[in-house]
Amino acid sequence: MASSVATHKWRSRNAARTYIHNPATATTAEVVAWVDMSLYENFAALVAFVSGTGVLTFRIMASASSDGSSPVEVKAHAAPTAADAEDDNLSLECSSQELAALGTNLRYVGVEMDMDHADDICAVTYVRSNPRFAQESLTPDSLIDGVAA
Repeated sequence: MASSVATHKWRSRNAARTYIHNPATATTAEVVAWVDMSLYENFAALVAFVSGTGVLTFRIMASASSDGSSPVEVKAHAAPTAADAEDDNLSLECSSQELAALGTNLRYVGVEMDMDHADDICAVTYVRSNPRFAQESLTPDSLIDGVAA
C-alpha cells in the first residue's frame, strides 16, 4: 500500500526545475534560463545529454539583472565535450559566497551552453538549495505550461 503521509522535506529546502535545451543555432552559446539566487546558498546544474553530437561548453554565469545583461562567468566545466552520447551527464555547482566574491548584486544565475549542432538536445536541471526561509513546495508537485501546482 502506498504511503498516505504528505512529506515535503526535500522540496521545502530545494527549488528544482528541469529545462529542455534545444538550441536554435550551434554557433552561439546561450543561457538556458536565469533564476534568482538571492534567497539561496547553493546552486547546482545537472546536464543529461539526450541526442545529437555533443556539448561544447557548459558554464555557470551570473548577472545583477534578471535578463542576464552583463553576465560574469562563475565556473566552467573542465571537459564538457565528453558528453556526446545519450545519458552522458555533466554537473557544476557554486555558492552564494562565490557570487559575492565575483561582484556586487550578482543575484541571478544561469547555465550557458553551446552545443555541437543546432539539433542537439539535452535536459538541464537547476537546483537552488539551502534557502534562507524553507517553505512548502519550493519545488512544486507539477509545473504544467509554466504554472506550478
